[in-house]
Amino acid sequence: MNIRSGRAKSAAAAGALLVGLLGGALAGAPSAAAATSPCSYGANIYNKVTNPTSYKYIPYSTIDGSNCWLDRGMSNTAVRALQKNLNSCYGYNLVTDGDFGPLTESALITVQKKVGVTADGDYGPKTRSSMVWGNYSVETGARISCN
Repeated sequence: MNIRSGRAKSAAAAGALLVGLLGGALAGAPSAAAATSPCSYGANIYNKVTNPTSYKYIPYSTIDGSNCWLDRGMSNTAVRALQKNLNSCYGYNLVTDGDFGPLTESALITVQKKVGVTADGDYGPKTRSSMVWGNYSVETGARISCN
């Protein structure tokens, strides 16, 4: 075997090792689709097709809100939207102050158990899609139903 061939094999082996190491690291990293960010506001979601006179106030961080989360210690309007819904549709009497404290966490854990998702007190996409949400009148702001 000549020196050139030996170096090529060594380089190929080192490259394969590097690819294996990086590939393992990348395989363990979350995909961009699975990435989450904190919910930063409660969004009014208008259902103009079936009912142009009502809306749902659901915590989101982006227009589609696909992967945002809330947990204990956070404070913002998205937490306020969650608290409002826990009160309106699940019968709690939380102060809607936008602070995710122990009472909000406890209420959320109970609701998570009720809807069949992991009861960890963290609000994320699975919890959001499993919960019912208040449907409010655009005209009066009164809750019409929870669905």
